[in-house]
Amino acid sequence: MTIKKLACSFLKASTLVEVLAALVIITLVVAIAATLYVKMGLKRPDNSVNLQLDLKALAEETKRNVDYAPRQYELENGVHVDQSVEPYRGDTLRLLLQLEATRQGTGERAVHREIVIANP
Repeated sequence: MTIKKLACSFLKASTLVEVLAALVIITLVVAIAATLYVKMGLKRPDNSVNLQLDLKALAEETKRNVDYAPRQYELENGVHVDQSVEPYRGDTLRLLLQLEATRQGTGERAVHREIVIANP
């Protein structure tokens, strides 16, 4: 046997199909792991993501009721929310709605800001 034949017999390359199959398997495993991670994170009651989602829902309710007065809310689980509204960059038609939440005990904070159209 020549050296060239000997070297070729030891070298083995992957085909494109094998590489693509491995890539699909790795992608599926990462997607499943990411989904499980996000689900477990949202199940925690003191998660800042849950606090942010609560603020977004409260902002939607405020817009639906067109109640842009400064207020303070006390939510369940010891969450204190301050709502403030001010003109957005001096414009009289647009308002900056800001909700700031603080969880008692943990001191966890979240802020939601949104530009809304003022009542005509």
